[in-house]
Amino acid sequence: MNQTSTKSGLFRKFSIGMGIALAVSTIGVSASSAKSAPQAKRSGKDIIVLIAEKDAGWCTQDSPGGAQIGASGSVLESLTIMNNKGDIVPYLAESVKASNGYKTWTIKVRAGIKYTDGEALNADNLIANFRSLSGIGLLYKSGPKPNLPAIAWQQTFDIPGMAGLTRMLTGYATKGPSFLATSADYGKMLVGEKKAFVKIDDLTVQLNLAVARPNLNYNLWGEGRTRLMSTKSLASSTCGSTTAVGTGPFMVKSKGIDPFVTELVKNPNYWRKDKAGKKLPYANSVTFKVVQDGGQRVNAIARGQADIATFGATSGQQLNRVKTSLKSKATLYTGPRQTNWTLHFNTMKAPFNNILAREAFAYALDRVSFAKVACKGNCEAAIAIAPKGHPYFSKTGAITFDLAKAKAKAVAYTKETGKALEFQMPISDTVESTNDANLICGMMKKAGIGCSLMAPTTSAAYIGRAFVFGQQVTFFNVLAGKYAEFTNLFSTTSDLELSGYRLPAAYGGVGDGQLAKCFDKAWETSSKFKNTLKPCAEELQSKTYWTGVYTEGLFAAVAKNVKGFGETLLPNGNRRAGLIAGNFDLASVIGS
Repeated sequence: MNQTSTKSGLFRKFSIGMGIALAVSTIGVSASSAKSAPQAKRSGKDIIVLIAEKDAGWCTQDSPGGAQIGASGSVLESLTIMNNKGDIVPYLAESVKASNGYKTWTIKVRAGIKYTDGEALNADNLIANFRSLSGIGLLYKSGPKPNLPAIAWQQTFDIPGMAGLTRMLTGYATKGPSFLATSADYGKMLVGEKKAFVKIDDLTVQLNLAVARPNLNYNLWGEGRTRLMSTKSLASSTCGSTTAVGTGPFMVKSKGIDPFVTELVKNPNYWRKDKAGKKLPYANSVTFKVVQDGGQRVNAIARGQADIATFGATSGQQLNRVKTSLKSKATLYTGPRQTNWTLHFNTMKAPFNNILAREAFAYALDRVSFAKVACKGNCEAAIAIAPKGHPYFSKTGAITFDLAKAKAKAVAYTKETGKALEFQMPISDTVESTNDANLICGMMKKAGIGCSLMAPTTSAAYIGRAFVFGQQVTFFNVLAGKYAEFTNLFSTTSDLELSGYRLPAAYGGVGDGQLAKCFDKAWETSSKFKNTLKPCAEELQSKTYWTGVYTEGLFAAVAKNVKGFGETLLPNGNRRAGLIAGNFDLASVIGS
């Protein structure tokens, strides 16, 4: 993604690696032939997983989506993890403890864990990872150029003395390394970083934050995105994009050579064991392949060409095929319905810089019909921007379908602006994305709102373009579970917020600063014991900056011969969640 500027003057760079797709010719068979086709014989020691989206980068600063995390998470692991009750528990960490009003966090990693290049997981490596996560690895003149998520992670850690990070990232990205020599922020950050990340002993690091972060233990997992890698990988100019080294059950055999396939092989020195004390993983290899058509993924499972295929809820027809005509060949695993897909309106340009346009769209959106047509019983209509149980959940200010009001708002928009209400809906290069957008456009047209599709692009380009306000609306899924920490990155960080409400009118936005301050302050005080985010979310919703569409869980079709998929044992006696946000444990999976 090329670096882009906006009226705010903040330069943004969203760098995501591409990868993985399966040649259509190997799986493009009809549904009827798939039912009768014999299963191909393959070794149960070699697992094939089909996913829908092309692979994102594996750097700690990258932010892959959906089942892409399943690939990276098989190689790179996190300090904490979510258990089957939805709670965050230690994983690579032996303990994570807060003190000083949640401004100080002490993290001790488990002894004896090594990366596959032989490096020990210890305090020195942990500090190197924290530097990368907070976007200051460049202070040590190694590693990749800073990218967009670096600013988000700096916001998460909020390191003392790091107020100038955005300025430094901007200068570094536009002028190169020579900028550091003239940057007044450079020395301050070196001093601040030394105070922020303190080595206590060989296995223990203390984080000292400028503001309270009551749920930082969640951010150490980050829906599987906060991945640790070896110091050598961190120092690479590509951040290990093709040779990432982790502590996980598998190692990279090839990634990026064939842009459609990621091949992983067994880590013979993996640290986890099963309940009986046997070393994991069971499989010798795992291959991830992208198949962007849900029907083709189902056909591949039916023909025995794949072991696992993942789906979102809008692959409703294909999910029901697995449940019915293919139930003798595959089991459909369903994750908890705790993720909302939400539309984020770009208020930096017409038409959605006008609240009448946003309200017209929201009233025209028949969420019940969308869920029925796209999901076919596998999701439910959203009743708010967030799912139930999420700290942003509230019905206050949420708009529900009302065609008469939608038409009235569209007419009012035209009367006020002298222009017809019309927009373009962006789509990725998946079949489901096009289908979903066409469904939404059909609803808009019934309300007299003009709607057409943009040209398809990769999911990474779609997301990157949204961050620089390069499309009029964005369909995204940043609200999930019962923690708000991931969502907070999008409501408290100007570089990640997709609607522009944080930016004042002088920069083309609509914000007056009060809503931004509300979220900023609430993040410092909101915890599982106290929810201070709800009033901020209600205003975000009532001004229709975001509007909910549907609530879903992730799905996985797993061939009947495959064993061990689902919840697995964690080292602290908890059980790992079986299927959430692309997180699933492949260490325990094996075919017959």
